[in-house]
Amino acid sequence: MKTETITINISQDILAALKMGVNDLTQQLRIVTAIVFYQEKRLSLGKAAELAELNRLSFMDLLAQKGIIVFDYDESFLITELDGISEL
Repeated sequence: MKTETITINISQDILAALKMGVNDLTQQLRIVTAIVFYQEKRLSLGKAAELAELNRLSFMDLLAQKGIIVFDYDESFLITELDGISEL
C-alpha cells in the first residue's frame, strides 16, 4: 500500500504541557482524527481503525470506552431487521 507522510510542527512547550513525547502525540492524533472522521461518517469503521493503527475490535472497544455509538442504525433499518428476524 502506498502511503503519504504528513508533517506538522509542534512546539516543545505544547509537548511539555501535554506531558507527551512525539511518538505518543502522533498516536493520539491518529486516534482522535480516526474517531472524528468515523463520527462524521467520512471513514468506515475499518478505515478509521486502520488510520488509528488499531484492529477493528480494539477500535470498537476504544469507541465504547468513550461512549461513542459504534452501530448507528436508523429506525427504518431496525424495523427491516426486526421483520426479518420475526420471519425466521
